[in-house]
This record gives sequence, structure tokens and C-alpha cells, in this order.
Amino acid sequence: MKIVFALVASVALSGCFVIVPIPQQQAVTRSVPATIATAGFGGGLNDLRASRGLSGLGQDPRLTRAAQAHADHMAQAGYFSHQSPGGPNGNNMSERIRVAGCSAGAMAENIAKGQRSEAEVLAAWAASPGHLTNMLGPRYRSYGLGRSGDIWVLNFADGC
Repeated sequence: MKIVFALVASVALSGCFVIVPIPQQQAVTRSVPATIATAGFGGGLNDLRASRGLSGLGQDPRLTRAAQAHADHMAQAGYFSHQSPGGPNGNNMSERIRVAGCSAGAMAENIAKGQRSEAEVLAAWAASPGHLTNMLGPRYRSYGLGRSGDIWVLNFADGC
């Protein structure tokens, strides 16, 4: 805990961005299906959805490309935001998903920074009410996950 506090304090003092602490690992992992170790991110996401009575989502290569491009752009340009003025595939999530070729009516985007694995990022999003709401969106049919280093982007849409 002291190491995490020192890291948060040093980053906060730099004035670059704000870090929101993630709840203790034990509390987080209870809400994430154990099958992510064998089924990958999509399996873990769909198990989480199934545990709430929702249908599974298919991985869509267009959403994956959009998510990956945004993760890469954030890493290369040194920012962390849903907004990406001058980004290679649009200025915001809606533009990115449409540029990817999806004519979605319902769409959402989760971003995260600092997680080292698919299990960690899924756990972090599941522990965050807003991100969990996106992952449990009943209208979505597809998802795409992108990662650049420790920057993650997850896009959802209903029309890909």
C-alpha cells in the first residue's frame, strides 16, 4: 500500500493526470468470472454478462481496430481521454466507431490505464459502476478490445 500511495502522490504532484485508486484485489475479483484465465477476455466478459442474465457479445474486428487505434494514439501522443482531437480515426468514440464501419445506434467505450493483464482490466472495469454499466449494456451485440502497453480501450456497439 505504501508503494501505491507513493506512486499516486508522485503522479498527482506532477499535475499530469489524476489516478483513481482501484478497490482491493480481493473485493474486485469476486465480480469477475474465474473463466477469464481459460476463455480469454471475451469469455470473461460474456460470463459476467451471463451472470446477470444477458446474452453474450461477439468480438468484431472493426471495433477491435478502432479500439486499438485509439489505444495506440493515446500511448504515442501521451494523453488519456475519450476525446482525441486530431486522432487518426476520429475525435471521439462515436466518430471512431463509425469510421470503423459500424452503423451503431447504441455504443459505448471504456478506457483504462495501468492494468497489466486482461483479467486485471476486466476486474477494474467491473468494480467501476459506470464501466460495468457499459459492459452490461443490453443493446450491444459486439465488442472490440485494444491495448497499447498499459492503456486499454474497449468499444461496444449494436450495429457492426
